Parts: sequence; structure tokens; C-alpha cells
Amino acid sequence: MAAESIPIVELRGGPRARGRAHGEALRARIETVREQWRESLTIRFGTNPSFFVDAFLLETRFTDAVRRWTPALMEEIEGIAEGSGRPLNETLAFQYMDEEWWFGASRFARAPSKAGGCSIIASRGRDGDAPILAQNMDLHGFLDGGQTILRTEGADSPHATILTICGMIALCGVNEFGLGVAVNTLWQLPGSEAGLPVACVARSLLMHRDLGAAREWINSVRHASGQHYLIADPTGFASFEASGTRVEELPRASEAPAYVHTNHPLAATSNSARNPAEDNSRGRYQRLCGGLVRDQALSVDEIKAALSDRAGEHPISVRRNEKNPSAPMTFASIVMELKRPPIVQVAGGPPCSYPYRALVQMN
Repeated sequence: MAAESIPIVELRGGPRARGRAHGEALRARIETVREQWRESLTIRFGTNPSFFVDAFLLETRFTDAVRRWTPALMEEIEGIAEGSGRPLNETLAFQYMDEEWWFGASRFARAPSKAGGCSIIASRGRDGDAPILAQNMDLHGFLDGGQTILRTEGADSPHATILTICGMIALCGVNEFGLGVAVNTLWQLPGSEAGLPVACVARSLLMHRDLGAAREWINSVRHASGQHYLIADPTGFASFEASGTRVEELPRASEAPAYVHTNHPLAATSNSARNPAEDNSRGRYQRLCGGLVRDQALSVDEIKAALSDRAGEHPISVRRNEKNPSAPMTFASIVMELKRPPIVQVAGGPPCSYPYRALVQMN
């Protein structure tokens, strides 16, 4: 999707009002993407999509976790269902994307399909410039066309610019104080059926004013899925690998002028045995660390070039496979300059094919 075609939806008021506005503004897009998602559930897990959704919610306690740790987001999700005219149980299940991947593979005895290969770059900036946080968000191809930017305003949290899928509360983003969040799935780490889903963690982090507050909060909740969170603000950045059993902060991130993460754990306590399923992640990591991102601060243009790279067996920028809608693609790419207010640029697909567009300077 061309960046110019990505809808930018303004969400104001309380949580339910924001959700309703989201659902109403994107009703047609949500219907299209949800139907494609439902079809994919049958293809990927060999079951009726309604049965999958019911089992997914009944056999986990994700919704209880959302109500416990992020009640305002529960209201917003309810508002999305109301505004879009889609069932609440479907709308809830759609939020739990990372959780769907591991639950479905386990519950229906299917090998997990390759869902994503997100690549993150963080840099302290060059010559006194603000830090930069950027990522390629790689997702299933059937979600293409659902690219959405939310701009949230409310008395209960900072204003934020959020990259997401229509009908979902968040993938990643940045708030008015220059606090940004980027994410990578870490499927190797254990999940928890009683943990807080990734989308809710990412969105909740954007409700904090600075890295210190976000660091304290991310350690205070139980996590539903193995996930890496790169959190950054104008003072620097920090890297967290979360799972259903622990949250570990990686110390190198606080010292490095530039930092990279893909889709395998980097913590010293992680299992060091090489898993062939990690080859793509490790290939991208080595490419970014060795060939593109050296141990120095980077400019916005250098980061864009790195995220657009197509070289080698494991490209950073992944084009859509038209023959296989479940194959991963770079759904969008985002570059966030962590100023106050921040500057956000988005490519509405793989940046090797789609140009970046400067979206907004929040005031």
C-alpha cells in the first residue's frame, strides 16, 4: 500500500469513544482484513474460524489479563467492535496476534507458519541529533491493505502516533514526549496463557512519559508471548526480552551508539544452541550488524537504506509473495526521530519498493 493511501485516523476522547471512532472510520477495511484473516485460520490451523476464536478465548486468560492490567484498552477494544460492527470475541482475538501464532500451533498440532521477521535498528543519532528508533514490521501477506496510522489524543495518556493494522490497537509507535516502542516476536521463549498480550503491552508503553517509567512498567506485568521490546526516548534506549516467565534487559543496548535486534534471543541466559528455524533471523542480524550498521551512530538516511536492503539469502526488506498470502512480507516500515515533538516517517510496505512518507510533527 502506498504511504499516501494509509489512512490516518484521529482518535479523541475517552477509551470507548476512541475505539468507536477507529471502528467507524475503518469499517470497510476492517471487514476486508478480518475476512482474509478468518480464511487464513482455516488454511493455517485446519479448523473453522469461529471454532478457533471460541477455543482461543475460552482456553486462555488473555482477556482477564487485559482487564486487570490495561482496563482502558479493554474499553477501547470494545469500542472498536461497536464501531466496526464486528463481534467482540472476534475483535478481541484479532488483538492477540502473537498469541494466536503459538496457541494455534499448539492447540491444533500444526507447525507454526512463518509469521514475521521484524528487524529493528536504534541509534543515538549523529552530531547531537535526537535518537532514532526504526523497524520493518513483517507480517502475513493477507494483512496487506490493513496498514493504518492512529493518532490518539486523550486526557488519560500522552498523544501518540501508532502504526497498526485496521481494527487493532497497536503494533508500534511513538508518543508526544518522544518515547518510542518497536517490537520483534521471539517465538523461542515460553508464553503464558494468563499473560498480557503483545499489542496491549506495546500500546501501554506509549502511555508513559519517559524511558524510566516505561522500564518500571514493563517489569511489573506478566507477559503472554516471547517478545523483544526496544523502548527509546530522547535520552537513550533500552532492550527487553520478555516471556511468560521473566523479563530480561540486555545491557549492551544502554551502551551502544547503534543497536540491532531481529527474531532470536540475544540475552546471555537464552539457549545458545542454534535452531535451523532461526537462520533467517540470524542472517538478517549479521547483515545489519556487519554490512550495514557498524558500531557508530547512524543518520535517518542510513537507517532507511539498511531497512530497504534486499541483498543476500535473507533480505531485510521482504516483498509480498502473491502466490502464498500466508507468507511473510514487510507490512510497513517506520522511522521515528525521538524529538519533542517526534518526527515519524512510514513506508506502506517493503521500503525497497515503497517510499517513506513524513507523517506528522505532533504539537
